[in-house]
Amino acid sequence: MTERPEMPFLVQVAWFILDDHRVKRCPRCHLDGWCPRVAVSRAQVLAWQQVRNLR
Repeated sequence: MTERPEMPFLVQVAWFILDDHRVKRCPRCHLDGWCPRVAVSRAQVLAWQQVRNLR
């Protein structure tokens, strides 16, 4: 069995941002619901999941 690498700090922060935006909006959120912070956080989490699955 291969050992999974520890989750990087930036990915942990990305998860926090995603969780936080489920509860409340930030000042950068657009009226239509799109937020640049959420977009970047999703990309970071998806990239980490892809890297983690390659190992």
